Amino acid sequence: MAMSKRGAAITWGVAITRILGVLVYIAAFFLPACREVAGFDGDAPTVLQGSRCAWITLVNTFSHDIWHSRYFLAILSGWINPLIVVYLIFLLFSAFVWPRRVVACLILCFIASTWVFFHVYPLVPLVGHYLWIAGILMILSGEAFPQGRAVSVAD
Repeated sequence: MAMSKRGAAITWGVAITRILGVLVYIAAFFLPACREVAGFDGDAPTVLQGSRCAWITLVNTFSHDIWHSRYFLAILSGWINPLIVVYLIFLLFSAFVWPRRVVACLILCFIASTWVFFHVYPLVPLVGHYLWIAGILMILSGEAFPQGRAVSVAD
């Protein structure tokens, strides 16, 4: 059975969206991702680049004290990046559909933890963060569309 033209268009659309998503996601690491809220002391708030945020959160994964503080939410956000790599690897194998979807759900939960952390700390998200999220959502968007399903041409 052949895939319908509509099904092929969705498959190509998802592939292009994912590729563009990866490019946006990577670009976000080179942009300002967040900054501290400006204080009353007149000092300029610290601005962190996306790659710096990723490094800080990943390195602090191994700190026992961090896991018992409000900063654990930041650590969860740092694990989005390795999970994206796992997700992309799972895309290569059709047998990993359900594990891939579990990873996608974890990523979405960890994105929510990032926003909670921004509120608790407080940090202000910047363009790099928004592009990072947009890239992730573009990569994961294919989960919302059925793919690889054989249908008759008459459909």
